[in-house]
Amino acid sequence: LEIYPTQLSDEGEYKCRIVVWDNTGNSTEPSVPISKEARMMLKVNVPPEKVEITHLTSGRNLSLRCKSEGAKPPADILWTKTSPDGVETEIPDLSKTREIEPAGELYDTAEQIFYQLQENEMIAKISCVVRHHNTNTTIYKNITFVSPAIQNALKVTIQRFAEPVLYSSIENQDGQDNKAGLVKISADPGFKVPYNTSVTLKASAPGIFPEPRYLWWVGDQTGIAGRELHIDNLEEDKSYYVLAENPLGRVVLEVPVHITTSDYSQWNDSSRDGDAMVTDTTEGLDTGAIIGI
Repeated sequence: LEIYPTQLSDEGEYKCRIVVWDNTGNSTEPSVPISKEARMMLKVNVPPEKVEITHLTSGRNLSLRCKSEGAKPPADILWTKTSPDGVETEIPDLSKTREIEPAGELYDTAEQIFYQLQENEMIAKISCVVRHHNTNTTIYKNITFVSPAIQNALKVTIQRFAEPVLYSSIENQDGQDNKAGLVKISADPGFKVPYNTSVTLKASAPGIFPEPRYLWWVGDQTGIAGRELHIDNLEEDKSYYVLAENPLGRVVLEVPVHITTSDYSQWNDSSRDGDAMVTDTTEGLDTGAIIGI
């Protein structure tokens, strides 16, 4: 008997019966049926279908949750930390909670841990390791925590409203470390505009999750929320500020806008607008990384 492909519905007890006729060598006597039977229990194991890791808090006091979905029997979860020199060790004495929930004939396993990063940990990669021994399956999902001292190559211009968080998190896909996302600033028609004209400043953070909220202001004026800031009738050079913030971090950028003379056409090139790291049209626009995933 061959079963392919195996389904969960194939699980159960199977019986094999063999019947032979035996007349003990006496051809004049009628044959006697002899039955032999063997039984076997088939158990169908299913490896985890999906594994997710979630970062629930910011700062040094971490709360991480890892969930394995669609396994049979339930998968096991352990946590490891990889040092900057690549040495991976299991994290001992973790404070954690575990839940196993049935999902039809399969099981979801979720585990939440609480862990405190040490002050000297500038980079820490924490992995959720899901092991399913019945199917010899091991799945890694990890998050890398990077100190802003390493992550922010350019200085943050100003901090307002609250102290910055200490760490930002980057979820890795397929074991590859991703770079922190940068807030991008663009201007229509440009960062240099003619006297008494208008400009629209736009902020975005591609690849950042959760999507940041944005708040613009100039001087002591009340802030304006939104991705875009429309400025009418510019008459003098001014620096505008934008706060980009999500639950995991924040950054404030200075956006200088300059008034030009009538030969402005040489500057009106939208291709020169770009992310805030491009400084040739802004003469020193500062940027900083915010938390992403």
